[in-house]
Amino acid sequence: MPLDGTQTELDADFEILEAIGRIMDGLTEKCVRSGVCDKTIRRWLAGHRDSPDDRHEQVALMALANDLELFTPSMSGKTAVDRLLDSRRPETNLERAAFAALRAARLHLVRIVERDGSDLVVMQDLATQDSLMLLDSRISPLAAGSATAMRLCPLASGSHVLISPLFAMDEDTLADALTFVRPGKSLGHGHRCATNLYRDIARRDYRPMPTFASPLGGTVLFDDEQDEIELTEMQRLGVRWLLADGGDDQGEVAADIRRAASRDNLVDACGWFANAASDRRENMMQAFAHIAEIHMETLCLRAQTGMSGSAEMLDKAQSQIAGHVKAGRMHAAATDLFARLRLRWSVDKPRDQGDAGATDRAELDRVIQRIIALRAKTIDRGCTEQEAMAAAAKVAQLLDRYDLSLDELAVRKSECGGATIETGRRRRAPIDACVQPVADFCDCTAWSEEAPGGELRVVFFGLKADVEAARFLHDMIEAAFETESAAFRRSKIYQDLYGGERRTALNSFQIGLAGGINRKLNTLKNARGAGGVASSGFDLVAVKHAVVDDEVDKLGLSFRTKTTSSRRYVDSEAYDAGKAAGALFEPHGSLAR
Repeated sequence: MPLDGTQTELDADFEILEAIGRIMDGLTEKCVRSGVCDKTIRRWLAGHRDSPDDRHEQVALMALANDLELFTPSMSGKTAVDRLLDSRRPETNLERAAFAALRAARLHLVRIVERDGSDLVVMQDLATQDSLMLLDSRISPLAAGSATAMRLCPLASGSHVLISPLFAMDEDTLADALTFVRPGKSLGHGHRCATNLYRDIARRDYRPMPTFASPLGGTVLFDDEQDEIELTEMQRLGVRWLLADGGDDQGEVAADIRRAASRDNLVDACGWFANAASDRRENMMQAFAHIAEIHMETLCLRAQTGMSGSAEMLDKAQSQIAGHVKAGRMHAAATDLFARLRLRWSVDKPRDQGDAGATDRAELDRVIQRIIALRAKTIDRGCTEQEAMAAAAKVAQLLDRYDLSLDELAVRKSECGGATIETGRRRRAPIDACVQPVADFCDCTAWSEEAPGGELRVVFFGLKADVEAARFLHDMIEAAFETESAAFRRSKIYQDLYGGERRTALNSFQIGLAGGINRKLNTLKNARGAGGVASSGFDLVAVKHAVVDDEVDKLGLSFRTKTTSSRRYVDSEAYDAGKAAGALFEPHGSLAR
């Protein structure tokens, strides 16, 4: 290691660090004042999440946008930092050293290894596998094992100065970033990597790096033998669980733990449990054991609802823990805890149906099989709008008959489940307007989410018969959209148009079609409540919704309502044609029994 660790060299390096800081402060102020960083952040977040309320994250995203702006090369290959350095001449040896270090600044993907005293941090470059020494007094020992990206300025002493914001990366984000690495070679300027990485960090939620207390606050005493440190998300939840101590607040903490459930946080909770076990801190062991169990339960419940991606999470988490233990970053007790929890919870284990009787289960199976049979008679051969509405009427009859066979106790003991529908699309389409009306018609709930590959998917969640009915009706409506759209393409309205006008007309037709179908579903729903069904069945609707809401809470999901201010031109004639197609037939027809 080139650095001999003497105080004289450290003092000299800190002077260079301060000189680099003064130069970067001037550039940052100019960049922030221009408003370009705000525009970058809005572009990152648009259509993905709202602007963060947390002050730490706001500052971090601004710093990421600023770093990207300052080191984005122009057509000439020069960055804003290069242009500043070219316009000024260093007047002292200190400035010359600072200028040289800034000109050599490069992006690195690194993993924190350990602290080396109060001023240095040992890291590993994940592209070249080289060992790097960082001049830094902020990063906590708790950051050991964390992966991140850093823009580093090399100093003559062999150490490096960090000029980009601190953040932690989960293993999935790191894997994406490593796709920009060529084997055995450094990232170089790493502009493409930084562009993608910073955008993903902003969209997936910023993860703070464990650091010693800073003027921003947000710290508590976690260990009497340590300095005051900024806690990770799992540590904060552990402290909150202890402070709640079985009181009224513990339910709120448990809800926050469920919302935080993820593969990385499950691994983290097992790791903190193992650390507490090695230090014989019984209270913290119990807190992290509870957190890990709630995470495990939540991930298993999500998998059992059919939510894509949850089933394989446990295998990956187990592999991660084994890797951390083997590398010495985690105590072996983490493996033991995970194994115990996995015996208790499984993605394949059926949900407990309590004392639901065999008669109720047989009736449920019969209803589901009837719905599946309806699908074979309709969707598999295509269907028109009137056939879709006739199927909706038939499904309503089946669900009403099933409801009449239940009492409140049976509903409360019924099993909930989910159905995931992959759209294969990355953007919303007119048919998506039918998702919520279908869910309302079938007394279940629905949401849309983005798959890891960026495609949209829809999830229906509720009592099993209701979910199966919702999936069937959604498939019916999808088939009706294809049939009616094909018919519209043969119409005179469409044939008289050209190019982009045809796309606008087809979109307008489908918007009108969705509106007509939704009105029909609403009419059917109201008719079910108004007459023809004994009131006892409809008295259970509120009970159903309460049961579903309770089960959704156990999934620990956070929902956001997306709004859009974009305006689209709608072809009124095509829209009216779609609206007419959606309302042309009354749903009095019935399908063969």
